[in-house]
Amino acid sequence: MVTGKNPVKFSPHQFGTRIAASVSKHFSPRELIVRSDGKIKYVRLSTRSQLVGATLFGGIAILSLATSIGLAMQQVTLHGRDIAVREAEGAYTGLLAEVSDYFDQFKGSTGKLGDDEAYLLGLSGEDAGMRDGLKSIATQIEGPAPVDGAVASKAAGGVQAEDPLRAKLRDALKNRLLAFDSDLKRIAARNQSLTNQIADLKSEIRGIEGDRRRMASERDELTALLEQSRQSNGGLATQVADLTGRLTNLQRAHQTATQQVASLTAKVGSLQGELQMAQASNADLSRQVAQTKLALTTVINQRNTLQLGRSDLGRTIDELRDKVASVQESQANFVASVTERTRNSLEEMEKTLVMTGLDVESMIAAAQTSEVGKGGPFLPDPATGANETEQKLLTNVATLDDEVGRWEKMQVVLRSVPLAAPVDHYYISSGFGARVDPFNGARARHEGLDMVGTLRSDVLATAPGTVIHAGWKGNYGRVVEIDHGLGIHTLYAHLDSVAVKVGDVVDYRQLVGKLGSSGRSSGPHCHYEVRYNDKPLDPMGFLKAGRYVFKG
Repeated sequence: MVTGKNPVKFSPHQFGTRIAASVSKHFSPRELIVRSDGKIKYVRLSTRSQLVGATLFGGIAILSLATSIGLAMQQVTLHGRDIAVREAEGAYTGLLAEVSDYFDQFKGSTGKLGDDEAYLLGLSGEDAGMRDGLKSIATQIEGPAPVDGAVASKAAGGVQAEDPLRAKLRDALKNRLLAFDSDLKRIAARNQSLTNQIADLKSEIRGIEGDRRRMASERDELTALLEQSRQSNGGLATQVADLTGRLTNLQRAHQTATQQVASLTAKVGSLQGELQMAQASNADLSRQVAQTKLALTTVINQRNTLQLGRSDLGRTIDELRDKVASVQESQANFVASVTERTRNSLEEMEKTLVMTGLDVESMIAAAQTSEVGKGGPFLPDPATGANETEQKLLTNVATLDDEVGRWEKMQVVLRSVPLAAPVDHYYISSGFGARVDPFNGARARHEGLDMVGTLRSDVLATAPGTVIHAGWKGNYGRVVEIDHGLGIHTLYAHLDSVAVKVGDVVDYRQLVGKLGSSGRSSGPHCHYEVRYNDKPLDPMGFLKAGRYVFKG
């Protein structure tokens, strides 16, 4: 929404003035009351000294947090590098295993080809010179056996990191191996087909040879029978004629089988031509295998270089781990020292609060309930994979966090506890508890202290708070009542004048009125009360506690 007024602008001088006012408000000069050997001394803390102390404490906390975060980031980085190295080693190991399988398959396929060649050459009656030449070609196609040391070096290689150059080489090699695998599968399919056909031919030849042997056996038997018949009985001409016809049929079957053998021999010649073509393809594959071996040698050399680099990296990691352990030990000792100092300060504050008559745990519980924000460092579980030094550091930090949390709550409590006198120069004319009334002489109950001082001298707030009453209040005369939080109220009565109004937020030692004798009063004095949850407490306990601690 746009209004007719010009936006408010602050000049650098006004901005600096506001900052100075804010600093003066939160770090106003304070006095520390020290009692030693019956003497009371006042130690003044200036605004600058308070700023320096707050800055130093904040710097120490930030430095500890930054150091912890840096160590955690180093551990995450080292873990990521180990994972990358293991993945690279697994990929390289799988690649070598695939190449080894391809060599085994190729060797088996060439071995089968050699056996089939030998058999076919035996059937076709080729000479021994041609058989030796085919065996030599098969040996060239098969190539040297893969070196077992490559597999052994693969198993003992360890973990290495995979660089971009090695990844490109591996992809190129893998593509060539895939093409080589496709050719091997095609040749294997053709070899299998040839093997099946040769097996069928072998089966048919074995059947024909069995028929020939069977017919020869039957012919011998018939010839013997015919001779016996001729010798024993010349009248068996009809039976001889029948046997002669059977013999003629067998001869015709023999001629048919011979023709089939000739046809099968022609087929074997055709298959030999196809086999020669397959051998030529195997020669090309053999050259590809040689090129693949050369590429594998290059990759192995690169792997050895990476292994050397990994060894150097492992030594660097060990040195960093030693340094991390030393830093963690120093941090644990520092945190333990800060914890001890915090605990000592906390004990002094609790001792001061006990002197006032207030219950320490009840006040801390009230302070915790009144808090709005939540915070604190992130402390992981010490049992989740930390070593002994890390567990010690995390345990000390957790203890320090608990002590600092209780110390902060005690600070909230002490900011609400009035530990100073409302007037600078006074003497006590009437104490807390039972007394004789100054007007009628009867026994009466007195719920505060009567502090006699100079008329119209300053009456000051004994702790920061909010004014909830400012004006006349019956026999009390002119009264100022302040709510300091956590159920603690202070009351200043019989004032000559009031310097604040209801709703004002007052600071420690801020002027709230002038000492007087208004209301039911026998002379100039300040009637001072301290109440907790509307229950009157002896202000003298608060004044005694104020002699031991500085309250701001």
